[in-house]
Amino acid sequence: MLHATHRLLLVAFLGALALFATTVTPALFATVPPSAAARVVGRVLPVLDAVGLLLGLVAVLLGLTGRSGRAAVVLGLTLAALAGCSLFLVTPEIASIRRATGDALSQLPPGDPTRRRFGTLHGASTVLFGLQAVLAMALVALRRDGRSSRGR
Repeated sequence: MLHATHRLLLVAFLGALALFATTVTPALFATVPPSAAARVVGRVLPVLDAVGLLLGLVAVLLGLTGRSGRAAVVLGLTLAALAGCSLFLVTPEIASIRRATGDALSQLPPGDPTRRRFGTLHGASTVLFGLQAVLAMALVALRRDGRSSRGR
């Protein structure tokens, strides 16, 4: 029952990631000023990261019971690490830059160190977001014995 609930939560997490990336974020940036859209995204990302962190840790615990296997432990630890990196390192640094520059960030010249740092962090955030989705999909694909569910 716990494994099935975890799998269901992983699927819901994947749906939330997909909706956020493909619909919510583009709609925000198309309809409201960029600074307002960024504030909303900055409020939602930590929630998604926290969920990814929690689901990764649960995968580790389920894997340690021996029923999900070593693969679940490795995937869960990786998911938790990536989500934690985004939640505790990347997203707060992005927020700090946004607070310091306000609406002026987009007016900074492309070579400005602050704008370049923001761009690097934004890229890292995007990669971490995508990797969390890949790891969640891999965890969903695991059977309770730790093998892939493909070809069942």
